[in-house]
Amino acid sequence: MDRKSISGLAVLLTRGTISWDSKKQLTIALSTVKVEFIAVSIAVKEVLWYQALFRLLDMPLTYATRVLIDNQGALDLIKSRHINDHTKHIDTKYQYICDHENNSDIRTKYVSTEDQVADIMTKPLGTKKFLHFCVLIGIKE
Repeated sequence: MDRKSISGLAVLLTRGTISWDSKKQLTIALSTVKVEFIAVSIAVKEVLWYQALFRLLDMPLTYATRVLIDNQGALDLIKSRHINDHTKHIDTKYQYICDHENNSDIRTKYVSTEDQVADIMTKPLGTKKFLHFCVLIGIKE
């Protein structure tokens, strides 16, 4: 076991999934907050790509894209943008999440672990939870 976490994301448009991804992170994170920051940064890159695509297709979004986060520490850090001795290990390349939040490109929002659909791609789930997430990402009714 190499102790590297797995990031997962699902991009939903209305109620259908248009993109998903799951990959092992390149580094070993020292905290769950950093794990979440790495995952959110990957998701934000994907969201920004789709926003640019929709603009090219002359279909710009009229609202900020929600990015759902199930780690309160990471969400608090994004909202406060306050780095201290306990959080300075978070690499600055992930701080761009805060910039896109402030520019209203994205809106980060807390989601309970019970409803974090990206978990379907990052960890083993029981049958009930797996089927619940299948419904949420639109692959099962």
